[in-house]
Amino acid sequence: MDYQSFVDREKTLLISPAGYGKTHSIVECVKHTTGKQLILTHTHAGITSIKEKVKKEDVASNRYHIETISSFAQKYVDSFYVGTDMPDQEKSKEYHPFIIEQATKILSSKIVQLTMSSTYTGIFVDEYQDCNKQQHEMIMTLGAILPLHIMGDPLQGIFDFNGEAVNIETDLAHFDKFPDLDVPNRWYQNNNNKALGDQIKAYRENLLNQEPIVLSNNDEIGLHVYKVEEGDLFNSASDYRTKLNHIITNRRANPDLESLLIIVPEYEEIKDDGQKVNKGDINQRAKLKGQIDYTKALILLEAIDDRSFYSLAKDADEIIDGINRSHNKIKRINNSFLKKIFGATELTEWFNATGLINKRSPLDKAKTELVSTRFEAFLINPNGTTFHALIMEAKKQFKLKPKRQEVFRTLMETLRQSHYGTISVLEAMKNSRNHIRRSGRKIHGKCMGTTLLTKGLEFDTVVLIDAHRFDSPEHLYVAISRCCRKLVIFTTSFNLSPYSLPQAAKAIV
Repeated sequence: MDYQSFVDREKTLLISPAGYGKTHSIVECVKHTTGKQLILTHTHAGITSIKEKVKKEDVASNRYHIETISSFAQKYVDSFYVGTDMPDQEKSKEYHPFIIEQATKILSSKIVQLTMSSTYTGIFVDEYQDCNKQQHEMIMTLGAILPLHIMGDPLQGIFDFNGEAVNIETDLAHFDKFPDLDVPNRWYQNNNNKALGDQIKAYRENLLNQEPIVLSNNDEIGLHVYKVEEGDLFNSASDYRTKLNHIITNRRANPDLESLLIIVPEYEEIKDDGQKVNKGDINQRAKLKGQIDYTKALILLEAIDDRSFYSLAKDADEIIDGINRSHNKIKRINNSFLKKIFGATELTEWFNATGLINKRSPLDKAKTELVSTRFEAFLINPNGTTFHALIMEAKKQFKLKPKRQEVFRTLMETLRQSHYGTISVLEAMKNSRNHIRRSGRKIHGKCMGTTLLTKGLEFDTVVLIDAHRFDSPEHLYVAISRCCRKLVIFTTSFNLSPYSLPQAAKAIV
């Protein structure tokens, strides 16, 4: 690729399949620029990936600034918007469209444009296929101020829930389009798996040509395909669960299985009565993790703005502010809070309708007394720190297991931050979410998530659960392209035929 030509022109476009060197190209392009570049992407995973690569290439930090499109818009709206009608951040479906709309107006101001042009000399936007029309309008406003360089891939456009999607072929027809990247470097480098990369490249061609992917087990190239029966995932005695358990526990210490991603499909199921049911949501994934993850090895990945983060923070504020007005204080904390973050079965062993159970066993009695002491300290001085101490003591003494580890961990952090910062738990939670939105977060180890949560991530081994349930070529392609060395597919059919192709992908064929 001619990096210098790409950055010298005012508006340029590069199409890059997953793992073909798009992030590397961004870094190389930044090296061929002068001044400071603004780099925008969609996810905190994308931020982390770009940051790691620019650091590896020793690009000076004053040469670039990276953040998500959403956090960039949020920063300008927080600084310049003077209205009183801004939606609450926890209402993400209203909040994010609002800040994009207002940011577009703010960026049209000559004063703000002057600030932009004096701060940056160019803009790069990654994963452009995931922009909606509203985000596209904001970015085109930026493109009227500074040179604009766009990277994307129509076959990875999976943010279709976020409003009408941009069409790279038509909406960017006025951009100088450079030759598509065509080498699957992710698999070619670092002694990963060249043959597997070539196979995934062939699967991509199938999807672009609206052809089914015909699966065939090939241990030699790290492609492991297992035919299963519908429903066997939920049968603990099935061969499906046995194989999956071997992968997760990795008793033979295979290094490729220590970097592991299990991808769960999200899809719409139609019942016999015609009712549509969304499958694969966070609650179902948390339940599934409990069924398949006996050793508690998997990290359950969470959406950055999942409503549980905000709703639990609100619950905590209500308890801190109003606990001393409650008739049965221990009962309220148990029913209104603990049951939402821990398993109800574990709690019934220690709590009854009136409060803590009076245990006969000296050991159990000592445990309840320790927790009672924390309850008393919280009631005397209800704040984030004493509430945090109470919850952690109950978790420790009663051996309680959080339903969702990341939500629990974040909530515990924000309880303390709210006290030290003299702000509400909800405000501390918003600060926490915004920090990740701007700075990114490294995800590694053994994880479980969806295509939306793992976009832009790389793992040595990727496992697709019920791969026949991926109902679009975009989601299927994103799923199969997260791996570096091994791809494991559980499916009821060796022919994977997603039912539709995105309009942008059809335009390429």
